Amino acid sequence: ATYSWAIRAREIDQIEAGLLPNPEAQFEVENFAGSGTTRGIRASETTISLSQLIELGDKRMKRQQLASKDRDLARWDYEVKRVDLLSQVTIAFIEVLGNQERLQITKETNVLAQDIYDTVKKRVDAGKVSPLEEIKARVELSKSRLEKIKAERQLTISRNNLVALWGGSEVTFTKVVGDFSKVNTPPVLNAVVGKLKNNPDLIRWVTEMSRYQSAINLARAKTIPDVSISAAIRHLNDFDDFAAVASISVPLFLFNNKPPGVRRSNVELSQAIKQREVTELKISTALMTAYQRLQILFQEATTLHEEVLPSAEEAFNAAKIIYRSGKINLLDLLDAQRTYFEARQQNIDVIKEYHRLVVTIERLIGTSLFEDEDYITMEKM
Repeated sequence: ATYSWAIRAREIDQIEAGLLPNPEAQFEVENFAGSGTTRGIRASETTISLSQLIELGDKRMKRQQLASKDRDLARWDYEVKRVDLLSQVTIAFIEVLGNQERLQITKETNVLAQDIYDTVKKRVDAGKVSPLEEIKARVELSKSRLEKIKAERQLTISRNNLVALWGGSEVTFTKVVGDFSKVNTPPVLNAVVGKLKNNPDLIRWVTEMSRYQSAINLARAKTIPDVSISAAIRHLNDFDDFAAVASISVPLFLFNNKPPGVRRSNVELSQAIKQREVTELKISTALMTAYQRLQILFQEATTLHEEVLPSAEEAFNAAKIIYRSGKINLLDLLDAQRTYFEARQQNIDVIKEYHRLVVTIERLIGTSLFEDEDYITMEKM
C-alpha cells in the first residue's frame, strides 16, 4: 500500500513537470517624489507589464520524460516489493505447514512412548525385567512430552508470524492446508536460468538506464538559454499619454553555461551501468547456489522417502515385536524408535528447506519454478 502511494506521488510529479512557466505581472512607477520638475507625481511614468519565460530546447518535454521514468521506477519498486511480500508469505506458510507436520510426529512419538512405558511396566510388574528399564522408559516418555510442548510452541509462533504478514493480530484458524510432502524434480538449469529475464530487479534496470538517459537529455537542454519576452503599457503623466513597451532578455551564460550538469549525468549513467552489472552478477550467483542446493535437497528427500524411512519403520516395528518376546532389551527398542522418528524429523526438515529454496528461486526468476501454477503472475493480474 505504501509503494502504491509512491506511484501516485510520481504521477503528480509528472503532471507538474509538464506545466508551463507562469507569466509574471509587474507594476512600476518612475520619476516621482523627486525635486524640481519631478516633484510629486507630475512627471511620473507608470508601467504595467506582463512577461513570459519561453523555454527553448524542449525543456518541458524533457522534464516530462524524466518524470515519466521516475513514475515507471516507482512502479517497478512496487513490483519488487509485491514479489518480496509474496515470497515472505509463502515461506511463512511453509513454516506453519512444516511445524504442523512436526507436531503430528511428536504426538505419535508421545503415544508410542506411552505404549512402550505401559509395556515395560507390565513386564517389570511380572518380574521379567529389571525396574531400571521402567525408569528408562519413563525418561523417554517425559522427553517425548517435552518435544510435544516445544513443537506446539513453535507452531504457535509460526502461526503468529503468518498472521502478522497480512496485518492481523489474532490467529483465527486451526491449521493450514497444503501438500507438504510433494517434492517435484527440479527443471534443468538452462530452463531456470532462461527465466531470469522475469526478475523485477533486473527488468527495473532497463527503465533505470532510460531514466539516466532522460536526465542527460534534460541536462543538455539546460545549456540552451531561455528567452523572456515582456510587453507593457506605460503612462506618461507629464503629457497624459500612453506608450507601448516591449523587451526581450536572454541570459549570456558567460561564466556558467551549465556543462557540469551534463558531465554529472554522464558520470551517474556510467555508475549505474556498473551497478547493473553487479546486480546481475549477484542474482546469477545466488540462483546458481540455490539451484545446486535444491538438487541436493531433492536427492536427500527422495532417498529419505524411498529408502531410509521405510527401513527405519520396518526396523522399529520389528523391534517392538521382538522386545515383547523378550529377545532384545529396552535400549535396543528405544534406539530403533529414536532412529525412526529422527529420520521422520529429518525428512520434514529437508522438505521444508526444499520448499523454502523453491520460493527463493522463484523470487530470483520472478515467476514459478514449475509450470503447474504461476502464483506470482496470477497475483499480478
